[in-house]
Amino acid sequence: MLRRVCLVAGEIACGCLLTSPGFAEDARDLLKQGASLAAEEVAALEGRLEEDPPDMSARAQLLGYYGDMSRYREPIARSRSRALVLWLIQNKPKSSLLAALSPQIKEPFPFDDPEWFVDGKRAYLAHLEEEPNNLTLLGLAADFLSRGDRALTIELLQRAQSLDESNALWARKLGLHHYFNSRRGSDKSKVESAKRSVEQYARMLELTDGDPYGGSLEYAAKAALVAKDYERARFFAEVMLRQEPAGWDYASNVHYGNITLGRIALSEGNVKQARSFLIRAGAAPESPKLRLIGPDTILAKELLERGERKTVLRYLDQCATFWERGRDVLEEWKVLVRAGRIPDSSSFRFGR
Repeated sequence: MLRRVCLVAGEIACGCLLTSPGFAEDARDLLKQGASLAAEEVAALEGRLEEDPPDMSARAQLLGYYGDMSRYREPIARSRSRALVLWLIQNKPKSSLLAALSPQIKEPFPFDDPEWFVDGKRAYLAHLEEEPNNLTLLGLAADFLSRGDRALTIELLQRAQSLDESNALWARKLGLHHYFNSRRGSDKSKVESAKRSVEQYARMLELTDGDPYGGSLEYAAKAALVAKDYERARFFAEVMLRQEPAGWDYASNVHYGNITLGRIALSEGNVKQARSFLIRAGAAPESPKLRLIGPDTILAKELLERGERKTVLRYLDQCATFWERGRDVLEEWKVLVRAGRIPDSSSFRFGR
């Protein structure tokens, strides 16, 4: 195994290729290899890195090891991973290795380690002072700041979009951050943020054929509903429902597309049609996303407020087919619904 690590290091020429955005595939391969390293291999790579901090091959494999989900939960691994990342931000801020990292590593929650987040933010901003219009830097800095400074994140993404107007990625990211802003604040600010989100998602679709990033239109439709832009909400839902079954997010699109159409029907006073769409949403096939986070229940809540217990109970029964891990929760909800009550958990009251 050690021989394989050394061969890879030689082939990558001490990691020099990883400093170029064009070699992201090499970075992903090394991260994947790092996840399965043995203890003695980790020690050898740590030794190499201590002698030669710019050894990008060693750094990539160690990040793959410490950043693996099974280890990253451990404080020691998380701390070491953050130190490796901070060095990259400070010294190789345009490295394809940073771009290849998983969101859990490159999009940190600042409260997990405030000092580390501040150091990373300071380093990115210093680089941007020197290269304010570098798209790679703007994108990576926005990713890093996305969970800790949304206002600055939006500012950086807007700058990137102004420089790279035909790239749908900026519209998609701006749409998502404006959507998150639409979930908090005053009613007026929520609507304003939702409108901005809708405009960005509409721009994304104008620049692409469908939803190239997967999962984006769920948020587009939700933002349109907050903005009461039912025409665009219907359009987003219809795009979701037109996706081919082979698509990885097909099941989620079936679910959220029908939830959206049901909520539009309710806004028009058509309860019968809303019931039909809720049942169609519940008939979505199993998928990794639905299996993990469960159903969207906001339409179910709105129908319960109109006394539609029978339909909601049927929907909750359906959801057990794709949300196995949540079957106990579904049973609790059904007990409350049968008793004429509306479940008061946040996931039911506000949807997912």
